[in-house]
Amino acid sequence: MHSFWPLLLVALLYPASGQPRTNVDRLFEGGKTWPQFLAGVSAQRDLWTKTESAVTVPPDVIERAKRASRGLQLLVVSEDWCPDSAYSVPYVARLAQSAGIPLRVLDRTAGESLMAAHRTSDGRTVTPTIVLARNGRDVGAWVERPAELQQMFFSMSTNPENAKRFSQRHLWYESDGGVTVLKEVLALIEQTNERN
Repeated sequence: MHSFWPLLLVALLYPASGQPRTNVDRLFEGGKTWPQFLAGVSAQRDLWTKTESAVTVPPDVIERAKRASRGLQLLVVSEDWCPDSAYSVPYVARLAQSAGIPLRVLDRTAGESLMAAHRTSDGRTVTPTIVLARNGRDVGAWVERPAELQQMFFSMSTNPENAKRFSQRHLWYESDGGVTVLKEVLALIEQTNERN
């Protein structure tokens, strides 16, 4: 009976491939697919479905992502109440789907370790956190919102105009149409492909 437990532990840590399972692998296996996540959205459902229905990904962006997708998986930490998630994640999900990149969505609780590993520059753990994993290793992340909006956020206390603009960030997201999110995530996909 006692010899069973070590064998079970080995089977859990070393799947059929003979390689050890990583935390990223376990999180990916426990995550929801994009359709599962979207079907379960209740907070801001109209915003999520509006964004999802408006998503387009240019063919050249899809092709570039395909060329750089070897061994790539995306783990998205997201909550349906988060407006930055609602305006960003549908674009990343469509890019992943179109380029054949496996993607899973985790809630904050399941994705806490990923958020902690990829904090904002002021130390917060936030959604969305979009982690790029290659061959079971965490190789980088896109965190919270596009750089331009993040700069607005950080300058709100000293720049009243940016505070006003940030309070209406939905207008920025809607006019941008996901272009900046796709550009920034694609840049990370290509950079992490070159490093591996």
